[in-house]
Order: sequence, then structure tokens, then C-alpha cells
Amino acid sequence: MSIPTPGVDVQRNAAQSDADARDRIAETADLPDAQGPADTTTTRAPSTRVYSLDALRGLAIALMIFVNWQGNEAMTDQLEHVEWDGLRIADLAYPTFMVAIGVSMPFARRTGWRHAWGRAIMLYLIGSALVSFKFGTPFALTPGVLQMAGMAYLIAWYVLLLPRKAQAPVMAGLLALTGAAYLWLERPGVVPGSFEPGTTIGEWFDTWLGMWPHNENPHAWIPAAASVFVGVLAGRICQDHTGWARRGRLAALGAGLLVSGALVALVIPVIKVLWTPSFVLVTGGIAILVLVVLDALIPPRSKGGPLRPLVLVGGHPLVVYAFTETLVGWLLSVWYWPSVEPGLVEEHGALFAAVAFPLGAFAAGVLLAWGMERANIHIRV
Repeated sequence: MSIPTPGVDVQRNAAQSDADARDRIAETADLPDAQGPADTTTTRAPSTRVYSLDALRGLAIALMIFVNWQGNEAMTDQLEHVEWDGLRIADLAYPTFMVAIGVSMPFARRTGWRHAWGRAIMLYLIGSALVSFKFGTPFALTPGVLQMAGMAYLIAWYVLLLPRKAQAPVMAGLLALTGAAYLWLERPGVVPGSFEPGTTIGEWFDTWLGMWPHNENPHAWIPAAASVFVGVLAGRICQDHTGWARRGRLAALGAGLLVSGALVALVIPVIKVLWTPSFVLVTGGIAILVLVVLDALIPPRSKGGPLRPLVLVGGHPLVVYAFTETLVGWLLSVWYWPSVEPGLVEEHGALFAAVAFPLGAFAAGVLLAWGMERANIHIRV
């Protein structure tokens, strides 16, 4: 019988702690599961769970709930999407979601092409099923939120296979090419350099594919991959630094993107439907700056502090998103609108009734995520 050696046990326990920490990081990245090409940086901060990333994902999901499932039309216009060009708070939810996907990718453990393709395909299938349920239509491979997330993730994954020094130039080049297509490419019905509805190459491409122009269609997949790559840059900073060193670098990245986007917008407007390069840069910069604020608000050595509800939802984004797209939407149409909303309007006013339902839906999502966290259940694609 061998006698344990204290020094060896300490090293073994420390190694196990590091492994457990890495596992917890991967568990937070449900959408997709923190999977991307391995990062080869040699100098890194100790592996600990980035709760501000969970909070960012949770904030994106919460914003989607308040945008998509309002109790009535009394909400502020900021929670309605712009019709064409410009930007409102509602328009930040989806690109923030994309950035959060990218932030998780440098923490990858599994990086093979089977995992990447499997993840993208599963997201597309799940997203198509949710669209079918939501609109009561037969199952079909249609565009949608999760579908574009899967495709944008896969494109970004391929870019990350390149040498580190080539990745940013290649992604910037792809984004620049999409901008050049809007400015100079000619096709029937397309007016190069025009950004009026019905005249752009993105809308022509959707129509050519037999689709109605929409921001989740294939014309937006490459720009959306650039949004994911913005998150990758932020994820590397989170991986390599902690505390105010992390926040300072993230703030510089966010501010640089925001200023760059404002300059590009002088030529190519901020248009979510087209996912224009200026839209990518401006929304990416805002998302990174929000991440800085969230990181500063979470107390050290806590699991989210006052932002714990967002952290819980952000730890289980796929489940909570599916919950809101199915049960929440059904309850809104068959129960809240006909039975509850009129009474709330009469008793407390239209604004109260508008806020009550999405607030309750988010609270239900928090409880669902809390139960899964307590049971240590992490559903990952």
C-alpha cells in the first residue's frame, strides 16, 4: 500500500481545480458551447468563469423578451425595431447575442470540424423547428435567429483556423467586400451606392434565393460572422487579463469599433436589415462597452452579485430562448391578451400591462435557469 505524498497531492488537486474551472467556462457557453479553434496564446490569466459574459448573454435574451413579447403597444419606441436605417435599443439585442457567441470561442476545449459542423447544423435545425412552432407552419429549413447564429459561428470558426496574424485582416477583408458590393456591384434592379429600400444588392440576393429580404437571411451571414469575430477579440482579452486591465483593454476595443463604425456610416448607413459593415462595427462596439460595465458591476469572487438573474439566464441561453419562443409566445396569445391584459389596462394603465408580461416571462426564464443550475443540468449543442 502506497503512502500519499503531500506535495504530489497538492499538485494533483491544483491541476484538478484548473480542470474544473475550464469545465465551468465551457458550461457557460450554451450557444454555441464555447467551441472554436484552440487559442495558442501562452500568457494568460488564470482560468476562472467569466460571469460578465454570462450576464451579457442574459441581457441579450432579456432584451429579446422585452422586444418580442410586449404586453401591448404602450412600450417605448426604443423597444421597437427601426423600419430601415438607424439604431434603437431593440436593434442591439441580436448583434449583442452574436458578440457573446464570439467571446466564448477562445475558451474552447473541443475544436474539431465535426463539432463545429454538428453545432451549426443542430442550431439550424432547432431554429427551424422553433420558427415552425411559432408560426404554426410545417417544418422547413427556414432562416431565423438560431439559424444565422449557427452559420455565422461556422464562418468565424473557419477564419480562426488561419494563423493568428491573418485572422483579423481576413475578417476585415470579408466585411469590406460586403461593403464594396453595396457600393459598386450591379444587378437588375440594384442601384450601386444607393441604400434606399428595394435598391440594394443584399435585397436582390435574398430575392434571387427566393426569400423575402430580412436581416436573418444568407446575405447577412458573413457580416454576422464579423460580429462573432468582434466577440472573439474580446474573449481573448478576457482570457488573458483580469480586473481593470481587462476592462481597460475591452473599453479601448469597444471605443475603437464605435468610432470606426461612425466613420464608415458616413458612406454606408447603419442598417440592420442589411447587416451593413457600419452596423457590425457600431453594435459590436456598444456590446463590448456594455460588457465592460457588466464586468465592473459584478463583485469579485461572486457569482454575479446584483446581476445574478442575468448570469443565470446567460448560463442557459438556448433553453431560455426556446422557452420564450414556445410557451411564452403561446401564453401571450391564448391567455394574456384575451383574459388578463384588458383588466390590467383598466386598473393600472396600458404601460403597466405592456411591461408586466415580458417581465413575468423573464422571471420565469430566471427560475427555469436557476432550477437547471441547481440540478447541474447544462444542455449544450
